Amino acid sequence: MPILPRRRRGYRAPRDLRGYRKDLDERTVKIDLELAVMVDLIDALRRRASEIDEAMTRLEEGEDRLDAAATEMRELIAPEELHALHSDYEANLERALRGIVTAERGCGITRQPHRPPDDEEPPIYWKRGYLNVLHARMRMRELSVAMLAWEPGRPVEASVAARVRRT
Repeated sequence: MPILPRRRRGYRAPRDLRGYRKDLDERTVKIDLELAVMVDLIDALRRRASEIDEAMTRLEEGEDRLDAAATEMRELIAPEELHALHSDYEANLERALRGIVTAERGCGITRQPHRPPDDEEPPIYWKRGYLNVLHARMRMRELSVAMLAWEPGRPVEASVAARVRRT
């Protein structure tokens, strides 16, 4: 009886890719919802429609939740072809966190006893924070759509040029 060569185990990327997509989808939905809350809160601060102390508490809680989500995202192992997009997603999450900290700084300035109530410095911080969180959220959505739609063996791109070509 001839000895047949052993069959190699199949390539396991599809199973790994399904797991990655499932984890990525769950985490990005959770992060996007949290960022939506933060955008609305900071926008309310900009319009002076929110109490500073309450907003500061909610910003700190949101920052803690997003910081935990950022740690989870760093632990998620992306397929090699998606490493660049995954890193870009993480970088934009960090940008959103910096935007939240910027908004918190604006709240902190309003608590200083020597500041007049019509001081223009806190709204500048809130505007910068709002724009950072908003733009980071938009970019993160675009990246997550590209990562979730990627198929092995095909190029993946989530740039402005790719978006223009699709439209």
